[in-house]
Amino acid sequence: MKPLDVLRAAYGSAELFAPGAVACFLVGRIPDTHARTFIRVLGARHLLQAAATSTFGGGAALRRTSAGVDALHALTMLVLAAVDRRRRHPAVANAAIALAFAAGELRPVIRRGRP
Repeated sequence: MKPLDVLRAAYGSAELFAPGAVACFLVGRIPDTHARTFIRVLGARHLLQAAATSTFGGGAALRRTSAGVDALHALTMLVLAAVDRRRRHPAVANAAIALAFAAGELRPVIRRGRP
């Protein structure tokens, strides 16, 4: 596994098994029941994404697709932040993390000269 896949799997595991702790760390408040469920779903997605990118060799096309999923997630979180004032801080924090994962997925692809 590449370091990014390990980091994604660790973050996904934390979201899946300790959503309250992740939310408290990121935004400083305890999430409600619906938010915990949402965080767990995101954790499962991160685990599946880490498994897919590490299992199937992590080729350039798969990495670009994974980056696209993360970028789309970041976009939806920014839209949520714009329309729901109560969820603004968690949504922006989640978007920043998703963008960091997207950048990490694209970095090896760009370095090889295949944007």
